Amino acid sequence: MLKKSALLILSFLLLLLPHSITVYADTQVSSAIKSLSMEEAIQLALTNYVDIKLSQWNIAETDSKFSYVSSEEKKLEQKNVVTTSGLLPVNPDIFINSIPGYADLSEEEQAGVNQSILIQIMINTSLNQWVSAQNESQNSYNQETKTAQLKEFRDQLRTLETDKVINQLRLQKTEALIRYYAVQKYYQLSSLKKTIEYDKQESQYWFQQSEDTLRSYEHGLLSKRSLDDFNRKNIVQKSIFERNLRSYEAQLEQFKLELGLSSYSEVLLDDVISSTPEPVNCNTVISLSSNYDLREEDARITLAKDNLDAAKASDAELITYYSVLWSSQIAHKNIVQQQLEEKLASYKPEANEIDFEYSELKEQQLELVRVSQDNDTLLNSGLISAAQADQDKLDLLNLNRQFDKQKVKYGLFQAKVTLALSGVIL
Repeated sequence: MLKKSALLILSFLLLLLPHSITVYADTQVSSAIKSLSMEEAIQLALTNYVDIKLSQWNIAETDSKFSYVSSEEKKLEQKNVVTTSGLLPVNPDIFINSIPGYADLSEEEQAGVNQSILIQIMINTSLNQWVSAQNESQNSYNQETKTAQLKEFRDQLRTLETDKVINQLRLQKTEALIRYYAVQKYYQLSSLKKTIEYDKQESQYWFQQSEDTLRSYEHGLLSKRSLDDFNRKNIVQKSIFERNLRSYEAQLEQFKLELGLSSYSEVLLDDVISSTPEPVNCNTVISLSSNYDLREEDARITLAKDNLDAAKASDAELITYYSVLWSSQIAHKNIVQQQLEEKLASYKPEANEIDFEYSELKEQQLELVRVSQDNDTLLNSGLISAAQADQDKLDLLNLNRQFDKQKVKYGLFQAKVTLALSGVIL
C-alpha cells in the first residue's frame, strides 16, 4: 500500500517537472519555429481572417452594381423615346404629278380625277389625324415609362450609395474587431502559458511535500487518511495541469490555423504580461462621434431623408410612408446611442475596480515578501520548520499568479478602450 501511494505521488510530480511547452506538428511537414509578436499576430489576422475577405467582396459587389445601374441610368437619360410615323400625302400636287398625262386630259376628265384626288385627300387627312393621335399617345406612354424607369434607377442609386457607405463602415468595424480579437487571443494564450509555468514551479513545492509526507507516514506520524487526502490533492493538481496544457496546445493550434501559420511546428509568443503596465484609473475620453454603429445609423437617416425629398411630388401615401421611415430611423439612432452610452458608462468603474484589486494584491505581495525574508532568517536560526518557509513561498507564488491574471485583465481592458477609440463599443 505504501508503494502504491508513493507511485501515485511521484507519477504526478514527474508530470509537473519542468519541460518545454511545445506543440509539435508532423516533423515530415515542418520543423520550423516561429517567433510571433502581438503586432505581427494582428497583421496576420487582418490578412487571413475570412470576415475581412467577405466584407471586401460585399464592397466590390455593391460598387459593381452601382456602376452598372449608374451606366444604365445615363443611357436611358440620353435615349430618345419619341416615335414618329410617316403621314399620308394631302397635297393635291403630289397626286397630280403622279398621274401620267394628266395635262393631256380634257377639263371634264381632269375634273373627275380631281374629285377622286379630293376624296383620297380627305381619307388621308382622317388617317393622318388617327396616326398623329396614336403617336402622341405612344410618345406620352414612352415618356412616362422612361420617367418611371429613371426614378427606379435613381432610387436604386440612392440605396446603393448608402450601401457603399455602410459596407465600408462595416469593413472598418470588422478590422477593428479582428485587431481586438487577435490581442485578446494573444493575452489569453500568454496567460495560459504563464499558468502552466507557475504549475511547474509549484511542482517543486509538492515534490518536497511528497517526501515529507511519505517519511511522516513511514514513521507513523501521519495517518492513512491524511496520506489519502494528500494523494487526492495530487490527483486534482495533476488533472488541472493536464487540462491547462491540453487547452493551451489546442488553442495555440487553432490560433496558428487562423493566422496561416499551420506549417510551423512551434510558435513562440512574447511575454506580453511582464511588459503590461500597472493598472491606473481610466481618464481616457471616448467620443461616440467616430462610432461605426452611429455612423451607419446616420447613413440610413440620410437615405430616408433623400427618399422623402424625392417623393415630394408623388402621392400623399408615399410621402407619409417615407416621413414615418425617416422619423423611425432617427428614433432608432437615438436608441442605439443610448445603449452605447450605457455601455461606455461602465468602462470607468471597470478600470477603477481593476486598479483597486491590483493595489490590494500589491500590498499583500509586499507583506509576503517581507515575511518570506524574515522566514529565511528564522529558518537559518532553526526557529521555524522548512515546511513553513516553503508554504510561505508557495503563497507568494500563488499571489504572483493573481498578479499576472490581473495584468492580463488590465491588458484586455486597454484593448477594449483602444477598440472604443477606433469606433466600436463592446
